[in-house]
Amino acid sequence: MGSNAPVSIRRAIMPAVLATLVLCGCGGSSLSMAQLRSDANRICTDASQQTDRIPTPTSPTGGAAFLKRGDAAIATELRRLRMLRPPSDAADVYSSALDVSSAELASLHRTVGQLARGGDPAGTITSLQHRLRPMESRANAAWHSLAISACVDR
Repeated sequence: MGSNAPVSIRRAIMPAVLATLVLCGCGGSSLSMAQLRSDANRICTDASQQTDRIPTPTSPTGGAAFLKRGDAAIATELRRLRMLRPPSDAADVYSSALDVSSAELASLHRTVGQLARGGDPAGTITSLQHRLRPMESRANAAWHSLAISACVDR
């Protein structure tokens, strides 16, 4: 290797390292509570607007496509929320809200898979609703305590 090899390697990997630092927020400071509320409310409002544009199925067989599109929108919302760095005094509650929201998304994702494999639409969706109810209550309590109203009842 020539004498430029280390410089070339650094040039090649530096953009990836910088992108990783920006995306994970490494080394950055946490947000103020007002910033967290503003950013999280914006993220949840964006996701809500996106899910509101998904047409309601007109038959039980349309449930899979409906849930799949909702699954994608909620996954994006959750990824964006995870990028926020809450202030230390709110970190535990924020983490709890994200954990419960992740569990809701996982349940929704499993339901999409069941429907794709030919599961009974009415029974599968009813089962999803029963599984989500206690998770929604816990998530709503966390979002309420953080005063992030746009993320309530998602």
